Amino acid sequence: MKQYSKRTAFMHWLIFLLVVAAFFLGHEVEEMQDTTQKLAMYPYHFILGNLVFLLVLVRIYFRKMDGEPAPANANPLLNKLASLTHVLLNLSLIAVAISGFVTVATSGLVDAFKTNDPDLVPDFHEVAAKEFHELFIGVLVLLVAIHVVATLYHQFVVKDNLLRRIMIKRFE
Repeated sequence: MKQYSKRTAFMHWLIFLLVVAAFFLGHEVEEMQDTTQKLAMYPYHFILGNLVFLLVLVRIYFRKMDGEPAPANANPLLNKLASLTHVLLNLSLIAVAISGFVTVATSGLVDAFKTNDPDLVPDFHEVAAKEFHELFIGVLVLLVAIHVVATLYHQFVVKDNLLRRIMIKRFE
């Protein structure tokens, strides 16, 4: 096997796009001053986060069922680091989603949704779970940066066409 399965590759790129959308939408909602707008926009951020959570679990399942290509490096240490990075990426995606669930559940935002009352939208700076959500987002961003840099290093310095492994298009 030289490439990940089509469905694993598709899920990889779909999750990436949804994470980018959730990140930017979350940032925009955070910057809004009008609580009526926040109340209207939060559900979209939650839907994206929930979808990412579910798709990550599905992708993990597909990757186990379909297998994965042989390691790209001859160096066992680098292979272990690559594998660890993938595990940590999945764990951080799951942690971001769960901390988001906990933030909503402990903030009082559910009451604002139930009553459609923007005055009940909480100040998230006072919600402890939000700090964990932001911490996990920071970890995720760092891991994505490492992942991208390593991929670009392989693609343009080592020139081993590593990026082909995760493309939806079949090269085998």
